[in-house]
Amino acid sequence: MKQLIIAKHGVSVKTRKQLVVIEARKEGKILETPVSSIEQLIIASSGVSITSKTIRNLIDHGVDIVFLDSRGNPTGRIYPVYINKTVETRRKQYEAGFNGKGLEAAAEIIKAKILNQAGLIKRYYYYTGNTTLKQAYTEIAEIAGKTPPSTPSRQEMKQKLLTLEAEAARAYWAAYPALIPGELGFTGRDQDGEDLVNKSLNYLYGVLYSECWRAVVLAGLDPYLGFLHADRSGSPTLVFDYIEQWRFTADMTLLAMLRHGWKPTQVNGLLDYETRSRLVENLSKTLDETRANTPGETPTTLRQALKKTAFKLAAYLRGEEAFKPYVHSW
Repeated sequence: MKQLIIAKHGVSVKTRKQLVVIEARKEGKILETPVSSIEQLIIASSGVSITSKTIRNLIDHGVDIVFLDSRGNPTGRIYPVYINKTVETRRKQYEAGFNGKGLEAAAEIIKAKILNQAGLIKRYYYYTGNTTLKQAYTEIAEIAGKTPPSTPSRQEMKQKLLTLEAEAARAYWAAYPALIPGELGFTGRDQDGEDLVNKSLNYLYGVLYSECWRAVVLAGLDPYLGFLHADRSGSPTLVFDYIEQWRFTADMTLLAMLRHGWKPTQVNGLLDYETRSRLVENLSKTLDETRANTPGETPTTLRQALKKTAFKLAAYLRGEEAFKPYVHSW
């Protein structure tokens, strides 16, 4: 158990003799597991109590603690203070924001994102034989071939990247509804959409966002200094950049759940606790059980690849190696 998710109301988290104990008011003890077996604790409910003693114990064991709101957005986190090569890495990261090196990394990330979109649609074309999907993945792959664009101006390059990303997104989200049961009423991606599919995607992206934040911080990077997304006070723009290559993990998780008959439910316009819990559990399963194959490297899991790629980005910014973002082997 590398990730412990709590989405239930009326639950307390305690530590006893190197064990994490989860108790509910009515049921009593519902889980007991060694602290050493946990890397991340996700608290996805406002009805969870945890003491400062428990928090200190978890931090001493290197556990990252994340708090999510009802939409899956991280509202806060607590993690250990020891971080890898922080000063050197961040100095080079700040320089990369001005010398073009950061934007080159962002261009590679966007290319990886588009290739992963094409790969996911291609996989389902092979499953279904739907010719609309074939047209979509062909179009998306062609767009990926146009990145990174070579331009003399960083601003012009940034604008071209955003344009290519938007073109690929239009083709991708036009094809995605064909893979989802029609009764769910999903017609396309809308971040503010009121349908359950868009709400589920938002929630999954929020959880994935917390994973990416943890990865970049542990790699010694400043999460608030990105290279592609516009800087805004208090916005972790590097996390916004970094997550793009990993969004496919949320997309494929939800597709698998919906195509196996599962349906999300909501209460008062928000995903209910059971739905949120299932979404987080299944994304965690995708990250922990899907094999990540990178040429020249030992096969690993997607979660391990997500962490490792952040360290590769940090090493690239320090001038130690070339940067290759993650492209899944479809």
